[in-house]
Amino acid sequence: MDFFPNLFHLVFLCISFSLIFLIFKQKSTRAKLPPGKTGWPVIGETLEFAMAGTPETFIKDRMSKYSRYLFKTSMFGENMAVFCGASGNKFLFTNEKKYVISWWPRSVEKVMFSPETLENFVPEDYITIRRAIVEFLKLEALQHFIPIMDSMAKEHLETNWSPYGQVKVLPLSMKYTFAFGCRLFMSITDRNYVAILADPFAQIKDGLMSLPINIPGTSFNRAFKAGKVIHQKLLEVIQQRKKENRE
Repeated sequence: MDFFPNLFHLVFLCISFSLIFLIFKQKSTRAKLPPGKTGWPVIGETLEFAMAGTPETFIKDRMSKYSRYLFKTSMFGENMAVFCGASGNKFLFTNEKKYVISWWPRSVEKVMFSPETLENFVPEDYITIRRAIVEFLKLEALQHFIPIMDSMAKEHLETNWSPYGQVKVLPLSMKYTFAFGCRLFMSITDRNYVAILADPFAQIKDGLMSLPINIPGTSFNRAFKAGKVIHQKLLEVIQQRKKENRE
């Protein structure tokens, strides 16, 4: 007859201890986190980041509020810690695969990488990509590209600046930088092809700094579609070069 009351008490005690454990665990976890706030659920501080104007403004504001070395936030659907200054950068780059690993927010991965790529991606691939980029930016490699950069700059000025009495510097500078990036990283020299890539690339750039809501009409949705266009265009370039090498 006393079985059910005793069972009830046992269940009650188990639930109570579980709640106490979860509360204690949550408090202990919070105690280890850096200062800062994560903002609203899901969207975090993405809106504040967008309204700040520049990433530097957003970061400096939180450095003054919380810490000039480290603070927590939440953007693009991900909780994260932001390291600031030379000491933070040194910690990150000298502790790869020891305390930290390379990582991208899921929203960025969806835009930048195809589903097939994500299925086979491992953390070491991020390191490989970064090392490949570093190789391009080494002094020896840059010395090779200086004449190309110089000739492209002259051509750009003659085409987009000299014929006009007044120009908008920022969009033209971005146009030149993108064209040089296409030449540097993908060896694309065709102006028309660069122009074809420029528009979806701009949509990706804008969408990466928006709320990761993938519904028609949103910046993220446009970036997601633009990412597919970029993937297809680059795949065409790769296939064409493979064909030329076989011939």
